[in-house]
Amino acid sequence: MPDASDGSMEEYGAEDLARRYKISIQQARRYIRRFGNDRAELDLLLAAANRTPRHRVEEIERTVSEVTFG
Repeated sequence: MPDASDGSMEEYGAEDLARRYKISIQQARRYIRRFGNDRAELDLLLAAANRTPRHRVEEIERTVSEVTFG
């Protein structure tokens, strides 16, 4: 079982998660409420959903003409 003293049970707060993945505080709270606040689990979840910090910045930087609507 992981021991909190070894740093393996780090947790995200909503503000930290929102800042890292550039999502709203409300979205971060929904993720935490639904999946828990374990840092490793949320990092894996968001990576699987293509929500890496770099991806999100590139998405925000696109102009309206670059976005395709489907």
